[in-house]
Amino acid sequence: MELVCFIVLHYKDIDTTDRCVQSILCMRHQARIRIVVVDNDIDEVITKRDKLKSKYSDIENVYVVQINENGGFSYANNIGYMFARNKLGASFILVVNNDIEFIQTDFLDKLIESYKEYRCHVLGPDIIKRTTGEHQNPLDIRIRTLEEAKYTIQMNQIALDWYTFLYPVLYLRNRLEEKRQLKSRSNELFYTKVQYEVVPFGACFIFTPLFVKNEEKAFDPETYFYYEEYILALQCARKGYHITYDPSLSVLHESGALTKKSMRSERKRLRFVMERIIQACKVYLSCLEKN
Repeated sequence: MELVCFIVLHYKDIDTTDRCVQSILCMRHQARIRIVVVDNDIDEVITKRDKLKSKYSDIENVYVVQINENGGFSYANNIGYMFARNKLGASFILVVNNDIEFIQTDFLDKLIESYKEYRCHVLGPDIIKRTTGEHQNPLDIRIRTLEEAKYTIQMNQIALDWYTFLYPVLYLRNRLEEKRQLKSRSNELFYTKVQYEVVPFGACFIFTPLFVKNEEKAFDPETYFYYEEYILALQCARKGYHITYDPSLSVLHESGALTKKSMRSERKRLRFVMERIIQACKVYLSCLEKN
């Protein structure tokens, strides 16, 4: 019996994490399911970290793994991935944000059926933003080029250097970009079709047995936040691994819940995003230059 393991990255909000966990526990075939909650909130007081662990102590197929150093998104998820792969012997490993909710009780049936049909290494489900109905997967239809990566770093650095003066313009541009994306991602025809060799959106990665068997980590090299998708797509392309977007698999996403709840200030949040994009894009750039 092939085990399916869900890696849920917890940070700050236990209620959000629990909604994700409970949605998985509502699926059929619980005997095949394992859930690993990775507690990435290293700044939390011990009593609250213990509260998360005790919450699932009576549920046999739920494990809580606590991170003791701040390595970021890729690092924490790699810890969960390796636990699922090496300790639990999982064949399928799903890496999901804690603000994902699974809405299909037959999700596992659809997952196995999709894998049998497409025989890919990474699967991406239809990720629907709860508040707008926007389709968020795929993130992109191709990887970014060397020139595009350099331009991204340059422009974000300029914006940070002049952040105090440019913030009102950056804020307005960010809002306009969100509206543009919402309009472009409302094309139902595109998102109802299977797509191949795309860049999957990072809120929910599905690593199939073809990937898990060969790869000790999900994300290599690691970034603190952002660009995991492009690095993964690049590495898959170089290894001849296949990525498939399959809309028969569907999840809901409370987009941005993690950063919005941990950063009440939009000014602070936007600066954080740009700083992390620069750091991550430099890692991606180094990957491109190695070819």
